[in-house]
Amino acid sequence: MKTAMIAFFVVAAGGVLVSAATPDDLKPGLIGEYYDLGAPIEDFPKVDEKKPVVRRLDKNLNWEATDGKFAGTDLEDHFYVRWTGVIRVAKDATYTFTTESDDGSRLWVDGKQVVENGGLHAMEEKSGKVELKAGDHEFKVDLFENEGDVGLKVSWQADGLAKEIIPAAALFHKADEKLDK
Repeated sequence: MKTAMIAFFVVAAGGVLVSAATPDDLKPGLIGEYYDLGAPIEDFPKVDEKKPVVRRLDKNLNWEATDGKFAGTDLEDHFYVRWTGVIRVAKDATYTFTTESDDGSRLWVDGKQVVENGGLHAMEEKSGKVELKAGDHEFKVDLFENEGDVGLKVSWQADGLAKEIIPAAALFHKADEKLDK
């Protein structure tokens, strides 16, 4: 019996994440790592030495502004969240990605920053465009919260695709032994 080889690699020219893996290697949702910083912040923190207080799967990024606890966690103020995974696009197109956040947020596709929405502010939208080939692409979003309200909404649009919150059906993560139980 032959064993199938599973490989992930990035095609440098197109930035497309090509998978020769079975569908079981990608699971629904983004991996969210939530960090309690414990002190006021005014910009995106470095968390290299910290461990997240919550690590979980989030099916999409769509939270209205609240002055209470964020996204079903115990975090209200002075925190940072990083979501990582894969976004699947159905067709070659120029995609506009938008983050609407309170406070700062950023978004990357294939390691390229597409949206910068940093700073201390109420819910505010910022957008950026990127050309993508149909398929899977590395995806990362981060958010920091100082004090007061906090919220985050991440949307996309393209020719033939009206602006909408990125649906759960387009967001995945590489299989994770601890989270996929």
